[in-house]
Amino acid sequence: MNAKLDELDFRAVFEHAPGVFLVLSADERFTVLGATDAYLKATLTERAGIVGRGIFDVFPDNPDDPDATGTRHLRESLHRVLAQRTADTMAVQKYDIRRPDGDGTEFEERFWSPMNVPVLARDGSIRYILHRVEDVTEFVRVRRSGDAQRSRSLELEQRSHAMEAEVLARSLELDAANRQLRHANARMSELDNAKRVFFDNVSHELRTPLTLLLGPVTDALGDEREPLSERQRTRLELVRRNALRLQKLVNALLDFSRIEAGRMRGDFRPTDLSRLTRELAQMFGSALEQSALRFEVECPTASEPAYVDRTMWEKIVTNLISNAFKFTLSGGIAVRLRETGAAFELHVEDTGTGIPAEELPRIFERFHRVDGAPGRTQEGTGIGLSLVRELTELHGGSVAVQSAPGRGSTFTVSVPKGKEHLPADSVGPAAELDEEHVVAAEIVQADLPVALATNPRGTAAIPRGDAREERPQLLIVDDNPEIRAYLSALLEPHYRVSLALDGVDALETIEVQLPDLILSDVMMPRLDGLGLVRRLRETARTRLTPIILLSARAEETAMEVGLEALADDYLLKPFSTRELLARVSTHLRLARVRREWADELERANRELDSFSYSVSHDLRAPLRAIDGFSRLVQTEYGSQLDERGAHYLQRIRAGTERMSQLVDDQLALARIGRAPMERANVDLTRLATEIVAELRARATERAIDAVIAEGLVAQGDRRQLGIVLDNLLGNAWKFTANSERPRIEFGRSVVGAETAFFVRDNGAGFDMAYAARLFAPFQRLHSTAEFEGTGIGLATVHRVITRHGGRVWAEASVGTGATFFFTLGAQR
Repeated sequence: MNAKLDELDFRAVFEHAPGVFLVLSADERFTVLGATDAYLKATLTERAGIVGRGIFDVFPDNPDDPDATGTRHLRESLHRVLAQRTADTMAVQKYDIRRPDGDGTEFEERFWSPMNVPVLARDGSIRYILHRVEDVTEFVRVRRSGDAQRSRSLELEQRSHAMEAEVLARSLELDAANRQLRHANARMSELDNAKRVFFDNVSHELRTPLTLLLGPVTDALGDEREPLSERQRTRLELVRRNALRLQKLVNALLDFSRIEAGRMRGDFRPTDLSRLTRELAQMFGSALEQSALRFEVECPTASEPAYVDRTMWEKIVTNLISNAFKFTLSGGIAVRLRETGAAFELHVEDTGTGIPAEELPRIFERFHRVDGAPGRTQEGTGIGLSLVRELTELHGGSVAVQSAPGRGSTFTVSVPKGKEHLPADSVGPAAELDEEHVVAAEIVQADLPVALATNPRGTAAIPRGDAREERPQLLIVDDNPEIRAYLSALLEPHYRVSLALDGVDALETIEVQLPDLILSDVMMPRLDGLGLVRRLRETARTRLTPIILLSARAEETAMEVGLEALADDYLLKPFSTRELLARVSTHLRLARVRREWADELERANRELDSFSYSVSHDLRAPLRAIDGFSRLVQTEYGSQLDERGAHYLQRIRAGTERMSQLVDDQLALARIGRAPMERANVDLTRLATEIVAELRARATERAIDAVIAEGLVAQGDRRQLGIVLDNLLGNAWKFTANSERPRIEFGRSVVGAETAFFVRDNGAGFDMAYAARLFAPFQRLHSTAEFEGTGIGLATVHRVITRHGGRVWAEASVGTGATFFFTLGAQR
């Protein structure tokens, strides 16, 4: 069988196929690569006359027919195939076929219904286009015969047939699209089912170790025969609370899995909804009282029982109140149960942070969270409100929200009265309410401890240890009070520890006392960990303070973002005690070494500055003497000197002036390192304009095109930035002295991720191989015979820009000019 297939002549089979087919290449000419015999017969052509030529070269429109559209429509269809890589069916078209027996100018009408189909290569590109036509010419010709009335009828009939053909083609296309859509839906259904099974299996598998975790921990905490020490009890209570939080998440995933699979069956029984809601709300009373929040519960006795699933209702009420408590930092929370003519309505109102208007449409979406919303904690999975909606809808009800940022939110759950809307097999008789409310208790115990310990104002740091101790001072920044307490317990035996609730609280704490190291969570309200790192790296006081970020996000991108923000380390949760202590100890040692190096470098710089300042002052006295006496000689005895003597005297005067300029520049460089900086908004456009005007006044004979961009403003020390521009613009002015059409430009541009200012000229330029030498003192790339200078100006520029927290660099080529770029650090 395979041998026969190998011997099969596919070209011969194609050419003898009964259909009217043409194979085109996917190039711009749509070159004809093959044709069936039926196609040649229909087009009055021969294979040798069309293969290898573009289809529109072979079949042009009749030039004598100004209304001919066949070629244009075919070209549009072929381009649609190239663009969309899908088949394109055309309506019936009229084509003019050149007669082979004429002189080349006679055409014959043909009527075809074409379809163009892409043939894809393995990489998805279009390799060929299969052009198929249905020849309806004879049908049209017959219909055209007869009198005018019949002609009109035939025309209408032709249009009818053409429309039928087009409808049929579109139907076939729609059928193919529907098949693809059904396949995609089937695949999506398979994936959804796999996801449900995965969640179901994982959730069930997690319940086993959770049971074995919670059981022994609870037994140990309640063991009266062998009671735990206070230290061990504190540790196990932390374990139990967080195991309950994990159990709550697992239960929520199980609920979603059952809902999606249609296996969530309610047990709807007539219930005293007022009493149940009141009991559930009162479980939060103690927590709200400790947080100094008002708490109102209004659940008047209802006129009739409500048919609800009690477990589901517990989850609805406790999730809504827990959510309100999380985002209410001051004011109060109110829980009200109202009865309307056809429904019971639960209203949970708060005076919290509110929800932005653009987030309201998505607030009940599964796993959706409002990023950066200020609250007691940033922790959360985005499950609670979605579960409230799902459980409410199982009751035949609905949930809605009204909210305004800064004013609070009101969530309203409405469930219909009666039981007619519920599945009959899910409705049971009344049952006594269980006083324990096990499900609600688990939710309260899981959520409230995290929010309770949070200072609502989020301002006060909690100092630990004696401030007089020599131990390093650490600052722990985390919005989760249990994490703060846990880290504090681990680190206090070795270090002094302070606590902060978020980035804003940390900045206020650091203003009072600079820690030796900072441990910060990434996700926090108001100012997160990344924002805190960026703020601390902006100022000299905190620039070298080591910062370790803590996060549960293990993606490489999250770690890269943290390190790119200039954090010293990134530690993933969960981490071991040994690893945490090792990293803290290592970074403290590195910070101490950096400080020692920085102090030594600062001391050396101060000594060098003092030496330079002293030497420069000491040089001034003999220079003044040389300058003064040489001036007297030139004035009083210049006429008595011969040409050679006058030349020598002039050399002495020039050398003295150069030496004096060098001393002045050296003193300026020394002063820059000691001068205090006063940052303010500086109008660089105005500053540069003044400097250029001064340069023009000094050299009135030079005509230079100076372009200074408008609106250039930056934060910095005005006097020192004036020195920068004076040097850079002065250099550009100097090194364009030999240019035919000298031009200087000062502006701003984006370089990579930075915004930089630049000074550009079309002067002498320099070889980039020597660029590293530019900003060192006394380095020159041109001789003094070519261009005057001391080699200190760019070193001064470098020092000023470095003090501003920026950087300076240059790009140039010999003979075409140079561009000097500089940034000024973080701008506010």
